[in-house]
Amino acid sequence: MIRINRNSVPTPAILQRDNGSQADREFEAARKFYSKYEDNRQRGGFEFKLYRHPSVRNALHELFNGKCAYCETPLTTGPGDIEMYRPKGGVIADDGTHLPLHYWWLTNEWANLYLSCAECNRISYRGSGTTKSRSGKGGRFPLEDERRRADILAPIETLDTERPLLLDPCRDDVDTVLLFSENGLVSSKDVRGLTTIEILGLNRPRLVEARQKTARMIGTLLQALRGYTKHSESEESVRKVLFQLKEMMSAAAAYAAMCRQLVNAFVAGLPDDEAGILGDPEELSGLPRNQLSRSQQRAAKVALTDFQSARENYSLEDDGEEGTTAYLRAGSRFVERIKATNLRAISKLDLNVADTAGQAPWLMLLGENAAGKSTMLQALVLALVGDRYRNQLINALGLDPGTMVRAGASFGEISIKLSGATAPRVLRVYHDGRIETTGREAQLMLAAYGSTRLLPRRDGPKHQGTTYARVENLFDPFVPLVDAQEWLIEASPAEFDYAAIAIKKALAIDLDRELVKRDEEVGLIEQGKFTPLARLCDGYQTVIALIADILSLVLPAWKTPELAQGLVLIDEVGNHLHPSWKLRFVESMRTILPGVQVVATTHEPLCLRGLRHGEVAVLRRGPRGGVTLVADLPAIEGLRVDQILTSEHFGLASTLDPSLQLLFDRYYYLLRKKSPNQVESAEILELRAEINDVQQLGNNERERRLLQAIDRFLAQRPELNTAADVRHGEEMLDEELSAIWSEAALLTGPVS
Repeated sequence: MIRINRNSVPTPAILQRDNGSQADREFEAARKFYSKYEDNRQRGGFEFKLYRHPSVRNALHELFNGKCAYCETPLTTGPGDIEMYRPKGGVIADDGTHLPLHYWWLTNEWANLYLSCAECNRISYRGSGTTKSRSGKGGRFPLEDERRRADILAPIETLDTERPLLLDPCRDDVDTVLLFSENGLVSSKDVRGLTTIEILGLNRPRLVEARQKTARMIGTLLQALRGYTKHSESEESVRKVLFQLKEMMSAAAAYAAMCRQLVNAFVAGLPDDEAGILGDPEELSGLPRNQLSRSQQRAAKVALTDFQSARENYSLEDDGEEGTTAYLRAGSRFVERIKATNLRAISKLDLNVADTAGQAPWLMLLGENAAGKSTMLQALVLALVGDRYRNQLINALGLDPGTMVRAGASFGEISIKLSGATAPRVLRVYHDGRIETTGREAQLMLAAYGSTRLLPRRDGPKHQGTTYARVENLFDPFVPLVDAQEWLIEASPAEFDYAAIAIKKALAIDLDRELVKRDEEVGLIEQGKFTPLARLCDGYQTVIALIADILSLVLPAWKTPELAQGLVLIDEVGNHLHPSWKLRFVESMRTILPGVQVVATTHEPLCLRGLRHGEVAVLRRGPRGGVTLVADLPAIEGLRVDQILTSEHFGLASTLDPSLQLLFDRYYYLLRKKSPNQVESAEILELRAEINDVQQLGNNERERRLLQAIDRFLAQRPELNTAADVRHGEEMLDEELSAIWSEAALLTGPVS
């Protein structure tokens, strides 16, 4: 983060507030909407449009040099997000209070708009581009003193008195607050710097790696420069290196703040005679000399470690309301990595959860039965809940954790790395059922569901759980979901309206249609007619019950679904869902609960729609037992359902009729033989002809030769043991296909 002069780029004309201007009219429409906010709550927030105008985006790109204003990552793969420094979608105060009207009136204020990468602008509900986007702020805009929070409609010029803890690159001297080191990490001794690092995730792994790479380039240049100054090399050599360094420290360069500090520290350590060759150090690095010392770096790192430790020193199980407030302050908590050892079929498994920019990460586990998918979900629950709740689960449900240990192993173990946590949460279970844990417990809200998710019965068992977790259904299918209608009737007006928005989005119902309570029933009003939820089809009721179950857990803390964070585990996510809802389940959940992470299992290719590359993991049982992770999965986006089924995700040989598949199986078996005998060669020709009668393999000689080459590769692929073998086989296939294509291209006239 570097200091930016906001006045260097004028306010875009579209945002200027003159009497009767577009900006003035949109502001007045928004003011009218929010003046009756409780009446309009079910319609969601007001739809601001002007800040998304291309002229605003262009101006922001010019102002911030095409980089994220916060982490300085160049926006080379997309236009970036338009981010509000003070969020428009409501704020969660440091004490957990929800302020839904802050800071809508600043949405079109030029001084409140920033250019952000998707990672820095993740998880909260704020407008960006043409869709709703998310931010690492998660609705948090902390102040030194909550009593200084501005009144609604306070002019932006007066808001400095709030004393925000989030650094503003257009107002604060960020170069003196954020301190960078050669390993790419950023730290600070200032509470504002520490809070900014946490809220925006400025030490997220991918960003640290990118900064580290840049730091190594700086180090190489500085070492070359040191050699030149020591040995009195030509001024031309020194000038070339200085030019490169100045380029890397320019305002338009990636991670310029770090580069400037590293160069400044280097220059400060040079003897005066060598430093004199470089000229004015302040002119070189853009910073005062001696601005950063080794001792200051060490002190900042210690302060960062202490800050992180203090932030994660809470338990949702033990601390009650105090623990919930600490959780809201602690920043995003996502599962980043899972390591499992000796858990039933799993001997050793290491899962890295994809870092999906701009969205809470998902993980969909695929695999045949008994591959350990359900075991992974159950182990996650037993590790992440608090010790007291886990013991209650074991006793109430009659669980025997010892059965999770792999046969022949002395113990089973799962290790879970959460974002923002200094150490992983580790659960170790022994054959006799003893459990040992290390790391922080009950650090995030948790809901878990088994493959059977029953609606409640009037005289049947009730849903269970605690204030921060509800997981019984994962272990016992007879524990029902929450009674959605009963919960909605008892919900507060705000909870009811926010839940209504989520339900209407899930069912693809216009937000202008109202969900109401009437005579102890909840239903939809359409064209003046009241339709109770209980009269909707069972498929709709199942969807509503699942959403209501999750919302009833998270809303008391997070107040709105858009701000909510936590982890949801679902076994066989496609069960009880109509195919049309399977297709949109992922996108619907991401729209309703954008900050909630989901780890799920499925056998349904329809349920993969909406997932990003890297969000699917395939577990496969090995020939000698044990489970392995299938590597190098193709991207899921854009594949048809039949293509998904025949890809590595599901591993079906084809979606053909079984009798035809038997012909293919025999055909591939014979093709795998390196030297088929005369009888087998004849059979290959017969099978090829028989398959052609049912399903034509190519329309001409060229197509048939191409398909025959592909067939030979597919026949051999099951015998390729490693990813390197597969890649080599694919390269050989590419060469053969290219040769066939080139040869055919030389022919003139139709190919027969």
